[in-house]
Parts: sequence; C-alpha cells; structure tokens
Amino acid sequence: MQNYNELLEANLEWVEKRLDLDKDYFKNLSKGQNPPFLYIGCSDSRMPIDTFTQSEPGSFFIHRNIANQVFSNDMNFLATLEYAVEQLEVEHIIVSGHYECGGIKTAHDKCRHSSIISSWLMPIKKIEVEHKEELDSLATEQERLDRLTELNVLEQLKHIFELSVIRNRIENGKYPRIHGWVLDIRSGKIVEIEIPIEEWKSKGIIPKEYQV
Repeated sequence: MQNYNELLEANLEWVEKRLDLDKDYFKNLSKGQNPPFLYIGCSDSRMPIDTFTQSEPGSFFIHRNIANQVFSNDMNFLATLEYAVEQLEVEHIIVSGHYECGGIKTAHDKCRHSSIISSWLMPIKKIEVEHKEELDSLATEQERLDRLTELNVLEQLKHIFELSVIRNRIENGKYPRIHGWVLDIRSGKIVEIEIPIEEWKSKGIIPKEYQV
C-alpha cells in the first residue's frame, strides 16, 4: 500500500520514463482529446479500465459512480454523456459492472446503511425483486450476486437507450454503439453482456434505426 509521499515520487518516476521513451509525449497529450470510448463504470478502486485493457491515456472518457448507475436526473452523468456524444463524438459507449461489487452486495443485503447509500442503491433492490424467480433458481449466493450484477448492467443499458440525447442520435443515423460489460475481478477478464436488441426494439426501448 502506497502512502501519500510515495504517490508523488511515483509520479516523477513515471514522467521520467515517459520522456525517456518520447520527449514530446506530454506535449502531444496536452493538444486535446479524441477518445473513441465513453466508459460508465463503478467507483471501485480495483477497476482501472485502462489497466484492464492495456490502454493509453486518451482512450476513455470516463464516468464512474457506486455500482455504475445511470439516472436520468443525475446532472453529472447527463453532462458527461452529452459532452461525450455531442462534442467528442465517441464511437462506443460501454456500461460496465464487476463481480464482487460492494454496491451490489449492499443492495442485496437490504441496504442496511445510511439513507444516502440506501437511496442510491434502491434501484438495484428493485431489479432484484423484479427478477426474484430467476435469482432464487440459482444454486448459490455467489451465483445470485453475479447474476444481479449482470442484470444491473442490462438495466443501465436500457436507461442509456431511453435518454433523448441517444435516441436523437440514433434516429438521425449517426450514433455510438452501446455495449455492456462485467469485469471479472476473479480472473481479470472482461465478460461481454449480450443485449437483446430485437426484443428491446419490439418494446420501444431501442429505436428501430439502431444497428450494431
């Protein structure tokens, strides 16, 4: 575990290594950003997406919160999404959860925490109730938590598709492709969540113009 001073020392070492490889690295980095991906993930400290994907700075425009929630009244999130789509014109939006998520576990445990955390996680508890039959059919607590993690990602993807900034882009024909991931912290691998495109189109969740 690093202490505070070690963070600053590590930064200087990293700068020196970068400059040894490319003396113009930071000059070029400061010219602007053109990330192809908007990443909506969990705040968990073990989930640095650039590390998991071996990506360089500038690859991901990032929004993170507890349990990777997408709320239509979250101005922080909405501003991030609009900027990513309208200004940066990202090519892909990724909503990513992860197994062993503290937010998922807390929601499952009936949110026995402060009113703020309970309120934030209440939508996950609702997902659990809506899918009770499926979750109860699984053999172990671990399987139920893992599946709840996946169902949470799917629910947030629905919310993305239902937002006007995304629907307008889709209907106009120039839009980012939308993906769901779960990071498997137990193996380090990314699990891609299948989106039921045609089913959601039939229900009006996804505009008919959307193509993968």
